Amino acid sequence: MRNSWFLLLLLFGEVPAFAQQQVVSVLDSNVIKTLFFAGLKDKMNENYPKALESFNKVLIIDANNAAAHYEIATLNFRQNKLNESETAAIRATVLDANNLWYWKLLAELYKRKGDMEDLVPVFDHLIRLAPENDAYYFDRCNALLLSGKVEEALKGYDDLEKKFGASDALKQARQRVSMEKKDGMGKQEVSKLISEDEDVKSLLYASSVLLEKGQHADALNVLKKARSLDADAFEVDLAIADVYKGLKKYAEVQAALMNAFENPEMPADQKVKIVMMMLNGTRSKQLANEATELAKIAVKVHPDKPGVMALYGDILFRQGDLNGALAQFNEVLKSTDQIYQVWEQVLNIHTTLGMHKEAIKVADEAMSIYPNQAILYYYMALALENEVKLDLTLEIRFSFSAQTHDAGDRSELSQPQISLPESLG
Repeated sequence: MRNSWFLLLLLFGEVPAFAQQQVVSVLDSNVIKTLFFAGLKDKMNENYPKALESFNKVLIIDANNAAAHYEIATLNFRQNKLNESETAAIRATVLDANNLWYWKLLAELYKRKGDMEDLVPVFDHLIRLAPENDAYYFDRCNALLLSGKVEEALKGYDDLEKKFGASDALKQARQRVSMEKKDGMGKQEVSKLISEDEDVKSLLYASSVLLEKGQHADALNVLKKARSLDADAFEVDLAIADVYKGLKKYAEVQAALMNAFENPEMPADQKVKIVMMMLNGTRSKQLANEATELAKIAVKVHPDKPGVMALYGDILFRQGDLNGALAQFNEVLKSTDQIYQVWEQVLNIHTTLGMHKEAIKVADEAMSIYPNQAILYYYMALALENEVKLDLTLEIRFSFSAQTHDAGDRSELSQPQISLPESLG
């Protein structure tokens, strides 16, 4: 009997917790969807205050809506309201601890804040959710280093080696720790390094440490030695660009980047990332022109890479050439349907150009591949709404024209018929 009471206690012990959970009705669920679409629309149009208003209304109905908390965190992050963003992002991760995107946003937030202490456990969760992504392990160790926990970082490198095996990146990371324990490198050490070291990767790593220590001239000399050993190493050109950037010699930065981009050995996706970094958030026409120049080189070197094609389409879009961008994006979709941003851009252009039938077709295809992307449903709804309005307008015009024509016919029939004399006929 005692066991029975225990089971009953367990059973009914769950009731209060269940009763406390917020139940969302079907009606509320529909309202939430409407508010969500409205918020996404305003977010897309960069009307952040109005978007926040919609997502906050969602939380009034359903305070435990993790996606709404995430959107609020994203909007605040974009407006550099980091404390508000952090609060919302943490709430999203509490409500859904298995959503990779929530943790990635929180990681970016802590990076921007320079909060390495809180960044480390975030990478623990990212590693839990994506254990085969070695980048998270490296980033975690970097965060430990920046927070002054050198021994923990070295242990992290040991764990990384056990899981993924030895690698040049791991070797360089450990060398970096060793070199960073010093305040810098003296002239004699640099000269010895240049004269004796014949390994390009080792020289690259040394140059990065010198650059961090503010020894730009020494870093440049080390890289010149690396280039003499391997003139085709695009990594050297990228490192030289970093040094010139530190020296604020921007013409030399562009020249070094162009050399790297002309090298087919440089991965296409890396070129895309660099161009997007140059484009995002910039209002400098010069920088935008330089990014466009690099994108053209990338397209020339990698004409069949969908990511590069999409990049050039994005540049055409930014320049206002919507038809050119649309043609470019359509070529991408012929090659692959796995770049979500391209689908969204195509729908954006169709909507802007009033191509509603095309938008309906594309949205339908996109939703079959990405059924969880809310913005696609918004584009579909908008296209359907506009198409119905267009059909209704045409119907009204046709009806009005027909009525006018009929009225004209009746008017003619009602006129008195006058017979003219044959001499005048």
